[in-house]
Amino acid sequence: MAEHGGDLLLDLFSSHDIDHIFCSPGTEWAPVWESLLKRYDSGDRSIEYINCRHEILAVAAALGYAKSSRKPSAVLLHANVGPLHGAMAMRAALLTRAPIVICSAYSSDFGDYEGNMSHESHWISRLSDIGGPTTLVKPYVKWTNTVTSKQTLIDSINRGAQIAQADPCGPVFLAIPKELMAEDLGSANLPSSVNVSVKTQPACDDLTEMASLLVESKNPLIITEYAGENPGSVNRLVELAELLSIPVTETSSPVFTSFPKKHPLFQGNGDTEILARADVVLVVGSTTPWFPPSAYPKNNAKVIVLDEDPLKVRLPYDGYRSNFHVVGDIEQSLIQLIGAVGNCLENNAKPNSLYQQRLERYTTRHNQMAKQALAEAKADKSLKPISPKWFHYVANQILPGNAISIVETLTHSRHFYRYMTESQTLFRCSGGGLGSGMGIAIGAKIASPDTPVIFYVGDGSFNYNPVLAGLGLCQEYKLPILTVIFNNGRYAAMGIGHRSLFPDGWAATHDSYLGVDITPQPDYVKIAEAFDTYAEKIEDPAGIEPALKRALKKLADGKSVLLDVITS
Repeated sequence: MAEHGGDLLLDLFSSHDIDHIFCSPGTEWAPVWESLLKRYDSGDRSIEYINCRHEILAVAAALGYAKSSRKPSAVLLHANVGPLHGAMAMRAALLTRAPIVICSAYSSDFGDYEGNMSHESHWISRLSDIGGPTTLVKPYVKWTNTVTSKQTLIDSINRGAQIAQADPCGPVFLAIPKELMAEDLGSANLPSSVNVSVKTQPACDDLTEMASLLVESKNPLIITEYAGENPGSVNRLVELAELLSIPVTETSSPVFTSFPKKHPLFQGNGDTEILARADVVLVVGSTTPWFPPSAYPKNNAKVIVLDEDPLKVRLPYDGYRSNFHVVGDIEQSLIQLIGAVGNCLENNAKPNSLYQQRLERYTTRHNQMAKQALAEAKADKSLKPISPKWFHYVANQILPGNAISIVETLTHSRHFYRYMTESQTLFRCSGGGLGSGMGIAIGAKIASPDTPVIFYVGDGSFNYNPVLAGLGLCQEYKLPILTVIFNNGRYAAMGIGHRSLFPDGWAATHDSYLGVDITPQPDYVKIAEAFDTYAEKIEDPAGIEPALKRALKKLADGKSVLLDVITS
């Protein structure tokens, strides 16, 4: 029974199974706080309120929660300035397909009416923009709307939650008048929620033709980037690959772990050697399967793209040639494709020896890759500063495989993909812009409180994050997270980019750059300790293993940990 706008908003969130609100507050959300406090007093904790201290943190935490829980989440932001701060994390949510309902306030009358007691002149002078809050974020969300009344609030939350969860998922944004939140609205008839989890499926005739291409192929290849968002899709990919002994590569920057790294058919990240000789390429859930788009495929290879959004309609450029677009839910499409392949094999006279030879060839190649990686790591065992290869090799032996790994690194990420073969759950969050990783890790921890969460971040990326707000949130809500900073004292990607354009230029020959060095270096250990986080600096490679073991012990005791790893 709604009494004011805050009551109604919470009822609407509940009707869509939204059980967490991430808020970087403004005074306009007092009606929501009032309603929540009354619920809590009565023992109703069906909606948890997470008080964030920065807008990027709020949206990023909602992103991490939505992706880890596979449920929609909600965000409340201060008027206008909130969306401006949070826009980068909204962009990350759009690119990573996170279902979030984001609400920002606005004033419908600017407090200019008889009897107004708020004396809030800032609604005229500082908290209003021409066109309202929706104009600030339109490029970064799936859908926006401006609420004007009780009925449009009901319809907008209902439609917005449905649109956010419709494939491909993504954030939606609503501007809600602060006046409506405080108004006595009486009772309301809530609309029944519409099931938005209906999975689209490809046409049977298309699947039969694609299955025939895969069965007849001499050099097939599967490429994936984010199919692992759904664990069921990983199982189906393994089943399909094993059925025809098809090698599988992830892209050079995978968003999720989409294929077991220790499987003999896994052939690494961004392998162009196999791609160059492929005659059929199956792209499963990928935005950039190779780069540049025009470079591949070769040999008139057939390309099959299987995705919920194979045309990538949100992107201004694609450039990838393909012969088939399979539009459908990835897991369901793979199940149907596997069935079609099975039917094709029953009617095909091609000997199984072809698949057996292929399996043996790629098993040998997989083992050689693993052997080479081990040799390179051990060669760097004693290097100071610490080699990222050796750190990841040791971490792979120590850290639990079931941990959720949030990766926000650029130059170090390739080492993670190569060496962290035990890591089952990866989320790469740097694609939407650096600075969201800490919030995403916090959201993942809230969604999975009994699972270790490890945030891998470069020191440059760490400086982009709202660190004080993030550490404070972990302290306030007792969220033990392990943060590993790869500290090379610089924005290494900047230097690499400079040298690639001017290899013999002044900067390269004098080893002097602009926008690269982080000097003087902050004391990250002291910053973490200020928020009751256990912290260590690791400078000696021999100290990696004991430090990681101490970190796991602290996490088990409910304490956040930060490791400042001085790397090359």
